[in-house]
Amino acid sequence: MHIVGGLYREICHIPAWNTIFGSGGRAGAAISRLSPGSTLYAYTEDFDNERVVSLRRLGIQTKLRSRPTSIVFAYFHPLSTPYVEPSIADIPRQFPLHVSGDAVLRFGFLEGDAIVNANRAVYDPQTWRNPAPFGANGSTAEELAIVLNEFELKALGGEDELAGAARKVLAQQEASIVIAKGGIWGATLYERDQDPFHIPAYYSSRIFKIGTGDIFSAVFTHLWAERRLPARAAADTASRAVSTYCSSGRLPLALDTQLNQVAVQSRTKSVVHLEGAIDSIGSRYAMEEAAFALAELGAEAHCPALDRIATAPPTAILILLDGLGTDAEQALRHAKASGTPIIALKEGHGQTAGTQIVEIADTVTNDFVSALYLAAWAAMDGSPPPVVPS
Repeated sequence: MHIVGGLYREICHIPAWNTIFGSGGRAGAAISRLSPGSTLYAYTEDFDNERVVSLRRLGIQTKLRSRPTSIVFAYFHPLSTPYVEPSIADIPRQFPLHVSGDAVLRFGFLEGDAIVNANRAVYDPQTWRNPAPFGANGSTAEELAIVLNEFELKALGGEDELAGAARKVLAQQEASIVIAKGGIWGATLYERDQDPFHIPAYYSSRIFKIGTGDIFSAVFTHLWAERRLPARAAADTASRAVSTYCSSGRLPLALDTQLNQVAVQSRTKSVVHLEGAIDSIGSRYAMEEAAFALAELGAEAHCPALDRIATAPPTAILILLDGLGTDAEQALRHAKASGTPIIALKEGHGQTAGTQIVEIADTVTNDFVSALYLAAWAAMDGSPPPVVPS
């Protein structure tokens, strides 16, 4: 298998994360045990950096081209918009890479491009800002699968309706498959002359979101392009692999550990009641950020304290415990008695409603993004997420 994609430094403040991965580096690490001897094509300013050395130790061959500077993605938390250094407009463009092979995964680049000739190719453009069609640079494939998120599909297809955008992309790019990732619900697979097929998301105990799309594309390419599994089976296993990565953060992947995973079944509207303190800059920011991030996930936040009133009744509660007083306890006990699932985020050890509310909650986590996902999932079917081993 051939992988062509970025090698970028990734920094996250909460939770702490500082390493070189990027789409290419992460994909290579993910499938190194599944597809020994695979090759990564990338640009780098350092041919012996920590990730390149690690990939070589895992058996991944590297074919690298020089670039003049490192590229860094910095996140406040894994769902925040990253700060990119240098700025995208200031990143020098490099000559394109050329990759030929039977099974090729092509990611979009910031600093260059990749011209691919493949039997089966998977294209993940990695941007919704005017994503270039696969063949625009001269790339060719006997069979092409395009993997992207729903925003990217709408941009590429020029339509707000997903199925219509998918039909356009399938026809215009002569693709066999389009997979649109939809966050908390999973993904939808579109094939020519077939009905859309839903690929469920799978529950995980924690959610580390940085790079989950890279994992999906890498595993799907290995199974569909290299091993020639049917697209639906390959996509389902790729979704399971994302759950495994989210829970453990460990690479390489071993797909034989995914047999007992639980699928997210419901696809109903997710409305989450958001409860927390707003009497300090920090607590107010956390509440506003939680409401915004829930919307980005496809859920809706109901939070009268922030003047956010949902269009439907909430079916789960997310509590941000830090700084919250005890006056919320009675209302939460009433919600608990009515069967409403309660997810609690307890990050610090300062003054909070503390023990009482922790005891009321169905699920308690110390990770911000995990709390958002668990609450959104709980709201979808009105019950707490299942307990998933890490």
